[in-house]
Amino acid sequence: MTNLFDSIPLGAPEAWLVPLLPLAAFVVLAMGFHRARALSSVLAIAAVGTAFVVSLGVLGDYLVSGEQGGSWSWLQIGDSEFRIGYSVDALSAMMLVLVTSVSLGVQVYSLEYMKGEPRFGWYFAAHSLFVASMLGLVLTDSLLLLYATWELVGLSSFLLIGFWFERRAAAEAAKKAFITTRLGDVGLLIGILILFLEAGRTFSIGAVFEA
Repeated sequence: MTNLFDSIPLGAPEAWLVPLLPLAAFVVLAMGFHRARALSSVLAIAAVGTAFVVSLGVLGDYLVSGEQGGSWSWLQIGDSEFRIGYSVDALSAMMLVLVTSVSLGVQVYSLEYMKGEPRFGWYFAAHSLFVASMLGLVLTDSLLLLYATWELVGLSSFLLIGFWFERRAAAEAAKKAFITTRLGDVGLLIGILILFLEAGRTFSIGAVFEA
């Protein structure tokens, strides 16, 4: 059996810590810890704050060593091998820093803005999922994972837009956003399938660019 990380350069996997940290915060909070108000905000802010520090390191590595990336096989059907991977180039390195820094500022600001909100912890859980989805979208080198993270961006947007679901305006806005983006996602999925077929049955973004 091939080792999961055989094709990942030594030292490069730290880039995946950037989306994994807020994702881990979401998982922990979604398991019930969002009911602890103080813990929920501390955990979410600590996760995105650490992700920001790691993203600065990833940017520094890029400036010193240039582009990095890796991929690994997760499914093989007949002659078709499906791989997922990540790529750190100039754009993704800058976007990692941008997304984490803005998200950190939003979460710190939310401490006061959401004070007194009964679902205070759930807000930080939903925001952590949103951050993780955005970072995964920035980092991935797989069209399949790009589609999955894009769908998670849509889900977390729905949760945040409709956070005050008891207000009719918020509930209607959340439904409108969800339905509108789902219609666009059909086009995105069709485009991905066309690229898969035309680029030699691969979902690798790098391979698609080469083709």
